[in-house]
Amino acid sequence: MPKVLSEEQVDRFHREAFIATIPILSADEVARYRDHLEAFEAKFPEHRRKLKSKSHFLCPWVEDIARNDRILNVYDDLIGPNILCYSVAFRIKEPDGKTFAGWHQDGAYNPIKPILAIGALVLSECSVSTGCLSVIPRSHKGGTLSHEDTGNPVSILSRGQYVTEDFDKSNAVDIELKPGEIGIFYSEIIHGSRVNRGDDRRIMLLVEMMPTHVEARAHRDTSVLVRGIDIFGNVDIDRSPEVEFGPDELAAWQKATRKTGKNVFSDSPLPLTKVYGGTVSVNR
Repeated sequence: MPKVLSEEQVDRFHREAFIATIPILSADEVARYRDHLEAFEAKFPEHRRKLKSKSHFLCPWVEDIARNDRILNVYDDLIGPNILCYSVAFRIKEPDGKTFAGWHQDGAYNPIKPILAIGALVLSECSVSTGCLSVIPRSHKGGTLSHEDTGNPVSILSRGQYVTEDFDKSNAVDIELKPGEIGIFYSEIIHGSRVNRGDDRRIMLLVEMMPTHVEARAHRDTSVLVRGIDIFGNVDIDRSPEVEFGPDELAAWQKATRKTGKNVFSDSPLPLTKVYGGTVSVNR
């Protein structure tokens, strides 16, 4: 029996490849975590883009989110009791009508098997006007479509990638979320997002979780064990942060993102960004 979700919700997740509007954080928690984020940005302005990948290595308060029992109970229902946190990645859109994400599948450039479940947890209103996610239900069953890398500076995606094949968009669903809610989707689902034309920042955390029996990869990757046990050892289990953006935390982040970058950019003609151990600046 599921811990917190209904059996119908679990079935829908595996059938449709997403579920949405699950309440996780209280209003006080949302305010506290947003304060932490914006204090980090003010204190370390030149390093704020590092929060776009594996930010749980840099900040104890981010790992607190990854270890939140309410979140983990949801993932437990969906992928089982032994859970690795692959990444907590901030995706922030300023209200400037610029940053977007073209239609894409995360599994096209970072295939993780048997499943990478990605949660969109929001710290601000996430609506159509502020650039919420849109998904194509059941598109995880159609295989990986062809993508093209663009390096577009106003794309929120690491490679500026987008699907180049035609596909049916008529049943697209907008995942509108209130602060503190989460929507979870398969990494293989086709999804994208519009620009933010609202009055506030769209603050989203991609909380990426996978079961411990995840398959080993060509370039060994890294994760944090957040629930259960790992008897498989197919990823490196790294340390938890003790202070915010300390030297040991930065070293752990650099080590982890270099490993991930080898996988994310393995077949790309583009050079690695600084978010993934490379030299190219990220401006979005």
